[in-house]
Amino acid sequence: MSFFDRIFSKKSQSADTLCYEASFGRYTDAYKSDAQFEAWDRAIEQFEQQEYRKSLLDFIEYIKNPEGSNIILHSEQPVSFDMLQGSKTIECRLKSGVVFVECRIAAVSEMNIGFMRRLLDLNYELKYVRYGLTEDRVVVLRFDTPLTDASPYKLYFALKELSIHADKQDDLLLQEFSFLHPVRSGKIEPALPAEADHKLAFFRSAIDKAFHLVDHGKLKTEQYPAATGYILLAAMYKLDYLIRPEGGLVDRIEQIHKSYFAQDQKNIQLKLKHLRQEMVKLRQMSDDDLKAEIYHTISTFGITTPATLPVLHELIDRETQSIQWYIDQEYNEYALGMVEYIAGFSLFNFALPLPAKDLLHLIFRVTEAEFFKNIKGNQTLYDRGKISKAAVRAELNRLESIHQKKYLALAFDHKKLRYDSPLTFAYGILQMVRGLQLQKAR
Repeated sequence: MSFFDRIFSKKSQSADTLCYEASFGRYTDAYKSDAQFEAWDRAIEQFEQQEYRKSLLDFIEYIKNPEGSNIILHSEQPVSFDMLQGSKTIECRLKSGVVFVECRIAAVSEMNIGFMRRLLDLNYELKYVRYGLTEDRVVVLRFDTPLTDASPYKLYFALKELSIHADKQDDLLLQEFSFLHPVRSGKIEPALPAEADHKLAFFRSAIDKAFHLVDHGKLKTEQYPAATGYILLAAMYKLDYLIRPEGGLVDRIEQIHKSYFAQDQKNIQLKLKHLRQEMVKLRQMSDDDLKAEIYHTISTFGITTPATLPVLHELIDRETQSIQWYIDQEYNEYALGMVEYIAGFSLFNFALPLPAKDLLHLIFRVTEAEFFKNIKGNQTLYDRGKISKAAVRAELNRLESIHQKKYLALAFDHKKLRYDSPLTFAYGILQMVRGLQLQKAR
């Protein structure tokens, strides 16, 4: 029995003890309902008609998540509400014709020149908001603007900048300066032990599997550096998507990604060396440190960039020829790694159209079927070396019925799928995504 199999063995733990509900991928606010878009249009119209308070209230409706759990409206007259973003709560108040927005970041026990310089540098990076220090020595992020200048566009970009920066920098500043103390104000729900243990085991095993293929596979890094890059990056993106970490671990993964794709003078071998070193550091994180980054939050804004189908199609087209070469040479493990890389890279960077996102998710439900056996509400698609054609077709039909409400002509091309192996299935899903044509219902 392999190391990976031992981790997920059901002889020692029953499915009931491990089963938990899970969400996947980075939160995004790109998926708005028709009611939200109507609220946005009203907000713009009200602002142009100088009905500023009504415009602000319609803007609040626009930024609510589907459950409405991210907004706490205290009063409509005067307007007073809070927004939740990860571990932070952002206070938004209308006072004397001015919109005041503030988020408490961390308490300071001593003044430090290096720390104050750090805040000045951060202020220089920001466009709408700024760091400040309260009389009781709490670092805050602030934004204010006259209500008459608070257009929906300005509010959206300002509140998004403040929210994302606040949720990210509180963890990073606390790690960098020991004299800072946390000010937790968001709604954080710790992961249940079953979820934390399961994700911890998968985190380590996914990295180990990637290292094993790189070190002992048919292709050596010196001769095929691109293959090594695909395998390592695919594992990292997979961890980000399936485990959905929070806190400083999110930033570490982002920095590894940025470093690898940076337009600098480093050659591919140096980039791979750094990538491997950083993933070793991730692998060496203690159990307690890893579990501390596995929790659930509520957010208002996302960090992924909305992308259209042509962007995804271009990525698939660019890599398809390389995938086919690996298949032709019977380097199937590397070909599968490339498919997972494309899926992971896309889900890591973009807020994709939902039909495409759901299809890419199916790739992982087959290639990481053992992981999904412990997730509630996920019918097994791949078990004991066989892909269930009936289960896959039922899932595709379910997704079609959901998305045809928005895209009436949506139809998945089942002819592109093969069921003889995870590789052929995953590659077929990519081709299905490549063939998608999405036209919204009028």
